[in-house]
Amino acid sequence: MTSLADLAPVPPGSAQGIAAADAFVAALPLPAFLLAPSEDGPVLSLVNAALLTLTGLDEADLLGRRIESLACRHGDHAGWTALQEALGQGEAARAELLFARRDGSSFWGEIHLVPLSAPGDAPRFLGQIVDVTRRRDAEDALTLSRQREALGLLTNSVAHEFNNFLQILIGYIDGLKRRLGDRPEPFIQRAVTRSTEASERAAVLTRQLLAHSRRIAPDVRPVDLAAAVQSCLDRLRLGLPAGIQLELSIPEDLPPALCNPIQLELALSHILANACEAMSGQGRIRVALFAVEPGDRSLQRPEAGAVGLTVSDTGHGLSPEMLSRALAPFATTRESGRGAGLAIVHGLMKRQNGTISIDSRPGEGASVRLVFPAAR
Repeated sequence: MTSLADLAPVPPGSAQGIAAADAFVAALPLPAFLLAPSEDGPVLSLVNAALLTLTGLDEADLLGRRIESLACRHGDHAGWTALQEALGQGEAARAELLFARRDGSSFWGEIHLVPLSAPGDAPRFLGQIVDVTRRRDAEDALTLSRQREALGLLTNSVAHEFNNFLQILIGYIDGLKRRLGDRPEPFIQRAVTRSTEASERAAVLTRQLLAHSRRIAPDVRPVDLAAAVQSCLDRLRLGLPAGIQLELSIPEDLPPALCNPIQLELALSHILANACEAMSGQGRIRVALFAVEPGDRSLQRPEAGAVGLTVSDTGHGLSPEMLSRALAPFATTRESGRGAGLAIVHGLMKRQNGTISIDSRPGEGASVRLVFPAAR
């Protein structure tokens, strides 16, 4: 087997040196490759078996192509540009980038490039890629945990203060109802009724926020999800921009879901608000309910099955980087200081033993999937 000691006395640019380097790279256990000079810049001249296994690609897919052929289509283009600049200057480089596999999936890799050519020779590089996806996931999970803890503390403080003001407001509304309850003016009657309804819903929202911040499990019970979602959308539809089309699809024979209808409406309100902003007030939102049959091993309770819904929009979609942290507190594509909505939805779903997932691609909209255990 070729070793580094075998390469040391061999001139790098000689035919013997090139053959020795090729043999060395081919024997490496880590994914590795060689870049050879060409008219358009360095191209892949050798890829070892470990790299082909990692990416699922064939040699024919890579040889003679630039290093960007390994890039994920929706990856960090600025990072790849910086890597190309280092190659153009013949310098060593290191970066963490998003790579693609043949099946369309992606992984985070730490790429290392070192020049092999002697000064004055055409640039030739040795590269290695280390799969760091698990490390990135662990770091993201730790960051997300800390952000959620901070969000819980903030939510608890704000909800307490808001609740104090709300109790004062409710007291004055009750006083007005007693004093003006027999007045015949339609405006007064309508104002008192609307104020009472708004204060009651605000009180419910405050209790839900306090439950979220204190990590208290809500009261879940069998709920007709179709009727609950229909009722929620009837109320939420009134607050949507005029340019938004809202569609609902309900299949037959849905089993009841184990959930909390109040928290379901709170989750839907956050998701619809995000969708409207992603479409700038113009587009279509489609809500579709579905059932998962018992026995699906991906469920927490496979013996009972599950019931869920998807909320899809026609907005601008999310990049892979943004998608990976979409459930983190304050992660947003809009102005800073916003973006807590989906983090709250994630907390609400966890407390109901449910799950939330997001599927999105840039320019293709987004789809949020909520799944609840079925009550059979």
